[in-house]
Amino acid sequence: MKTLAAPDSAWEARVRWGSRRLTAEVLDGRGRTTLKLGDAPGDDIAIGSSARLELTWLPTGLEVRFSAGVEGELSSPGDAGTTFSELLARGRVKEAGDAFLLHLDAGEDLTVRIGTLIAEVRRARGRFRRLPLDASALVFILLALLGVGIVLASVLAPAEAPTLRWLRRPR
Repeated sequence: MKTLAAPDSAWEARVRWGSRRLTAEVLDGRGRTTLKLGDAPGDDIAIGSSARLELTWLPTGLEVRFSAGVEGELSSPGDAGTTFSELLARGRVKEAGDAFLLHLDAGEDLTVRIGTLIAEVRRARGRFRRLPLDASALVFILLALLGVGIVLASVLAPAEAPTLRWLRRPR
């Protein structure tokens, strides 16, 4: 999984069984947009259970569709985590036929458990954060470099004064 070149709207899903990592996928608009966990013929990861979990990338976030038998919790920065049953009581998780729907926004992390299988879903992060550079920041950087260049030029210039031959009167 290469999250270094991932766009801002990319999500990563890491699936593990106990301490053993099974797979890690990036969901974004450029490549893979869905990841399905279940035992149906079209599913990406077999889980050995009748439960199903489907992650679908959207430009506005990530849609999570899950069936009965899937447990999990949603956490935000500064939040202790909220279980699916609490989210259902608040109206954040909606019923859609035989499944449930949850929409993840930026900054939210989801941990899903299907038996001993654990899936961790969060926004994809590159190794290094990109600096938010705009035109005013670039102008400031250029002026600072120009100032440093002028100071260096004045320090490194020769110490002798230029001759002023044009001020002398001809004889």
